[in-house]
Amino acid sequence: MFDSKVYYEGNLIVGKMSGVVEPQGFINGIFWQIDSRNVGEVKEGFSQLYYDDAVETITVTDADIHRIVEINTGIGVTIGKFRTALVLNHPEIIRLARLHQLLAKQYGFEVEIFSSLEDGFSWLSYDNPEPDCIKLKSETA
Repeated sequence: MFDSKVYYEGNLIVGKMSGVVEPQGFINGIFWQIDSRNVGEVKEGFSQLYYDDAVETITVTDADIHRIVEINTGIGVTIGKFRTALVLNHPEIIRLARLHQLLAKQYGFEVEIFSSLEDGFSWLSYDNPEPDCIKLKSETA
């Protein structure tokens, strides 16, 4: 499942992956970005940070990642380039993210993988807009 929200007047998207992570969730997120960009909610040159927390099941394959990158890089032509910080803990999501990173960089997109929210937000040059809500379970212990 993906839960995304727009911050900083449309310049930052923050999304959480949890529960069942499946390919359609990624695709729905891409088209949500397109719609949000078309109505002006998300600004040109936006940044995004996605993190995983409480992931139960992953049904995403390498072939799905190839398809997701094709869709994502195809829309980059119309919405402009964007930067992506991935803050990940789940080993399988990290493996899939490394593939995504490799493929996306071939198209000139910036994708970096981090293990802490602080590092991910710092790389994007933003502060965590809701530190009481946007946090990892390990940060609450």
